Amino acid sequence: METVLAVAQIAALISVSALCIYLISILGQFRRDVSDFTQRARPVLENLAFITERLKSASTKIDEQVDIVKGSLQSFKDVADNVLLFERRVQERLEEPIMQVASVLGTIVSSIAAFLKGFRGQEKV
Repeated sequence: METVLAVAQIAALISVSALCIYLISILGQFRRDVSDFTQRARPVLENLAFITERLKSASTKIDEQVDIVKGSLQSFKDVADNVLLFERRVQERLEEPIMQVASVLGTIVSSIAAFLKGFRGQEKV
């Protein structure tokens, strides 16, 4: 029985040793694969970082241009508001005197027309 147990222990040790050797070779291959992947990925990651930086720069420039356009539109709106306010003030100041002058001129024209009508009416009599 001791001989069978000793043979089983030896077989188990040989199996464990073979498994360890196999795992070491697999881990070595894995290490080479990871190293190869790292070497191939480095330029891609550097390009990605460069592209990201360029996109960030472009985004910043776009934001600046949008702010400039917003400022220009706000200035244009302010100018339009000022023009409307000026138009309203001019209309308020000129409308009443013009209406009064028009009323006076209308009255004068009506009076002259009535006078001429009356004058022509006397000539026929």
